[in-house]
Amino acid sequence: LWGYWDLFVSPETMEQELLYLQENGYETIWFEDLSHVEDFEKPVILTFDDGYDDNYTELFPLLQKYNAKATIFVIPKAIGTPHKMTAEQVQELSRSGLVSIQSHTYSHGNLSTMDEQTLIFEMEQSQNYLAALTGQVPYAVCYPEGTRSELSIEVARRY
Repeated sequence: LWGYWDLFVSPETMEQELLYLQENGYETIWFEDLSHVEDFEKPVILTFDDGYDDNYTELFPLLQKYNAKATIFVIPKAIGTPHKMTAEQVQELSRSGLVSIQSHTYSHGNLSTMDEQTLIFEMEQSQNYLAALTGQVPYAVCYPEGTRSELSIEVARRY
């Protein structure tokens, strides 16, 4: 139950939203499924940023209850810090078949002000860490706070 309050969704509201999706024939998919999105009648992607521990304690049980998929964009440098998931929790989510763990860059810095070398470090370190942790190479990156530049977009495409 951490993060920006204006972006926060309570467990009760999340459950209502998952129930709505289920009752109305929506299929939760991952970014990896976009290459064959035509296979889904009513696809929707659920995303959660930063890797807060409530993704494990509150969201994961709901995903299990509704057999719903979600993508969590994790900050590797923050794993195991207060209010963030532990490495073990990230691994369990990844193994569940319900959660895709993706990159939120290594340290969640402002990408619009970074030089190319720093951007490469952010993307590469995040990708390598998450691949080693989950056994899956991240497929997508979420720009921290939405910050980006033409250079950061170009570098992100390489990873």
